[in-house]
Amino acid sequence: MNVEKKETAESIRGRLSILAKCLVSERNSVAYYETLLEKTPEDSEENLGIRRMYEDLREEETHHVAKIESWVQHWESELKNLQ
Repeated sequence: MNVEKKETAESIRGRLSILAKCLVSERNSVAYYETLLEKTPEDSEENLGIRRMYEDLREEETHHVAKIESWVQHWESELKNLQ
């Protein structure tokens, strides 16, 4: 049975703490794929495929960053409303 629990300022601060760590991780992933792209030459069909995959992965991580940023905004707003 899933009982909805009321958020408190402390529980929201806990959420924001985790989201801050997730945001760092996801931004690091974006930077990682950018670095791999920079280091992969465009000198063969195989490397072009590798580069495309890195671009796809970077794009996916960029979407994660945007989603986490929206959650941060939401929970910061909720916290403000509680105070």
